[in-house]
Amino acid sequence: MRAYSLDLRVRVFADYDAGMTFAQLGRKYTVSAEWVRQIVRRREQTGEIAARPPIPKRIPFRRRYEALLRQTIAECPDLTLEALRRRLQLDVSIGTLHNALVALRLTLKKKRSARPSGSGPTSPNGGRNSGPGN
Repeated sequence: MRAYSLDLRVRVFADYDAGMTFAQLGRKYTVSAEWVRQIVRRREQTGEIAARPPIPKRIPFRRRYEALLRQTIAECPDLTLEALRRRLQLDVSIGTLHNALVALRLTLKKKRSARPSGSGPTSPNGGRNSGPGN
């Protein structure tokens, strides 16, 4: 949302100084009475009448560290989240790190500690109900 112009602010201050109320000013200039109250109070406290510059938005963690995350996972895909956090030396929660990896579609692959099981049948073909006692 863009800030109201300095011209509008000057007109609002002139009418306020002439005795109009916040509600009357809001109706006259099609702004909220609360906005009028805030800019009048700020002028009284600090002397400022111009709009303040916008607050820059914080860049999300995953965008700030995307290249570093991709490089580290390519080098060591078997790290746990805790080990990844220690390796990167970041003061960030495990949840934030996990969410960043999910958003970037990066996965941590674990090495198998045992051979995979065979693909043979796991139960005998004894008929319809081949359980014990049948």
